[in-house]
Amino acid sequence: MFAAVIAAGLPIPVIPGDALRIAHAQPAEPPWPAEASRGPGPATAPAPAPAPAPAIDEAKLRELVDREVARILTERAARDAVERASREAAERDAAVSEDTGEVRGASGFMDTRLAFTLTNENMLVRPGETLPSVPGWRFGTPSSLGVLFFDGYDTRYSGFETLSHAIMYRDYRSGHLQAEGALVLRIDHLGETSLGLADDGSYITVSDWKDPSHKDPTRISLTAFPVSADRFRLGYSYRLSWGGSPEYTRRTTTASGPGLKLQLDTPRAYAFAGAKSATLMDPKNGVERSALAVLGGAGFDPVPMLRLEANGGYFDRGYNDLPGFQREKIRLFGGSVQASIHRGMPLRSSIDYQLYKFHGEAISDLFAPERYPGGLAWLAQAEFTVLGQTLADPGATGQTTLQYGKAGDLNVRVKLDRLRLRLDLSYRDAGFLLHALPGVPLEEALPASYRATADYSGAIGLDRNWDDWLTLGLIAGVEKPATLTSSQGILGIIPDMMQPMTAVIRSNNVTTQFAVLPPGGSADRQVAGKATARVDFARIFSMLVELFYSYDRTAERVAAPCAQQPCTLSYVAGSAHQLGLNATLQARF
Repeated sequence: MFAAVIAAGLPIPVIPGDALRIAHAQPAEPPWPAEASRGPGPATAPAPAPAPAPAIDEAKLRELVDREVARILTERAARDAVERASREAAERDAAVSEDTGEVRGASGFMDTRLAFTLTNENMLVRPGETLPSVPGWRFGTPSSLGVLFFDGYDTRYSGFETLSHAIMYRDYRSGHLQAEGALVLRIDHLGETSLGLADDGSYITVSDWKDPSHKDPTRISLTAFPVSADRFRLGYSYRLSWGGSPEYTRRTTTASGPGLKLQLDTPRAYAFAGAKSATLMDPKNGVERSALAVLGGAGFDPVPMLRLEANGGYFDRGYNDLPGFQREKIRLFGGSVQASIHRGMPLRSSIDYQLYKFHGEAISDLFAPERYPGGLAWLAQAEFTVLGQTLADPGATGQTTLQYGKAGDLNVRVKLDRLRLRLDLSYRDAGFLLHALPGVPLEEALPASYRATADYSGAIGLDRNWDDWLTLGLIAGVEKPATLTSSQGILGIIPDMMQPMTAVIRSNNVTTQFAVLPPGGSADRQVAGKATARVDFARIFSMLVELFYSYDRTAERVAAPCAQQPCTLSYVAGSAHQLGLNATLQARF
C-alpha cells in the first residue's frame, strides 16, 4: 500500500494505528508461577495482563494513508504552480526586453460582443402610439427608447450590440525601438445576408523607449492613422468629447479622416500634438480643397493622487455654403480642461479612445471582470469645455459671428468592499450640442429671436456584488433636455414652417435627435429609474436583466415626420409613462 508513496519519492507517513499494531505483536511477559505468590507475607495475586489494543481495520488504514498522500501531492502541486507562474512571468519580462530583431504579432477577432436580447421598450403602449413606435415583445436590439439618458455615459455603444473587430497586429522590438501596426475593421449591423464594415482606428506607431524593457514608461511615440483618426479626440468623457470624425462628416467628400499624433510619456506627465485632414468641396466652384486641423494637450500629476489635464484644437471646416458667405470659412476652435483626484482607483478613460492590440487567445483586457480588493477606493473627475465657431450672422448681411458652446461634467466613482457608487452630473448648452450641425444644419448662428435652453442631467447609482458572479443594482436620474423655441419656425428642422415651434434636442454624442412639440408646449424634466441584475459566469458570459421606468411629459404629444411637402405637422398622442424590460444573454471576448 506504500508503493505509490515510495514511487513518488514521498516520505512515508507515520500513522499512530501502525504503532499500536506493532506493539500488540510483541511477545507477552510469561505469567507468574503460583508459588511465586506465596511468601512470608500475605499472598499477593499476580497483576492482571493489559487488555490487547483493538486492531485497526485494513480499509481504515488504507483511507488514512490515501488521505495523507493526497495532502502531500496537493501541497506539491501548489508549490509547482507558484514556481511555474513565477517562471512564466520571468519569461514574459525577458521576452519584452529581448532584442530579437524579428516581427511578431498575431491576427484574429477581438472585442467581440454577442448579445441576444428579449426586449419591450414600453409595456404600457401598443405599436404606433409612440415616436419611435414600440413593436412589442420581441428578440432584437432595443431602440433608442430602451436606452435611457444615463446609460453608456462613457462609450458610443449601448451594450446591446452584436459586433466584432477583425485585427491584424504586428510588433517589432529592437533595443529602444518599438514599431507597431494594426489593421482594425469593425464588423457591425449584422444581418442574415448583410453586414457593415468600417475602419475603427487602424494605426502605425513608432516609439523610442528610454528603457528597452519598458518597465519605465518614458517614451516618445509617433502614431499615424491612415484611414480614420476618430479615436484621436479632444475632451475626456466620451459624452462631452469633440474633435472626432463628426466635425467633418456632413461636409467631406471622402469617407475618412486620417491623422497623426506625436506624444511624450513620462512617469508623471504626458504631452501630445497632432493634426488631421479632410477633403471638402468648395461651394464657389465645386473644386475639392483640403481642410486641416491641429490638436494638442498635456497632463501631469503634481502629487500621486492628483492629475491636471488640458487639450484643445483648431479645425478648418471649409467654406460656408450659404449664398453671400461662400468666401468665408467655418472655423471651429476650443479647449477642454479636467482635474482628477483619486485614491485606490485608477484614472478612467473611455475604451473608445484606446488602440487595439491583438492578444491571441487571451481574454481581452477590455472586458476584464470587475475586481473587488476590499477597502475604500474612490475617483472624482471634473471637466469643462468651451468651443467657438465662425458662422454667418443672421442679423448682419455678409458678416460672420462667433457662436460659442459650453459643456461640463462631474463624475464620481466609489468602491467600498463589494459596494459601488456612481454619480454623473453634466451640462451641455445648445451651442455645444449643435456645433457639429451648425445652424441646425445651415451654416448660420442661432438667431437672436431663438430662445435656447441647455441640457442638464444627473444620475446616481448603487450596486452590490456577491462572490464575483451576482451583481444587483439601482440607478435613478433626472434630465432637463435642451430646447430651441422660435415664433417663426426653426430652419433646418422643419422646412418652410413659419409658425411658433419648440424643438427638444437630445444627444448621446453619437446621434442627435429632435422632437417638435405643439405650439405653446414646453419640455418638462424626464425622471427615470432602473433596476438591474447581472450574473457573470464562465469568465466571458453574463446574463443581464434591466427593468426601467421613465416619466417624460415631452413624449405625450410630438410631431410625426412629414410624409409630403410642403410639410403639414401632425402630432402623435403618446404616453408620459414608460415601463420597459431588457433581458440579455451576452458573450464578450
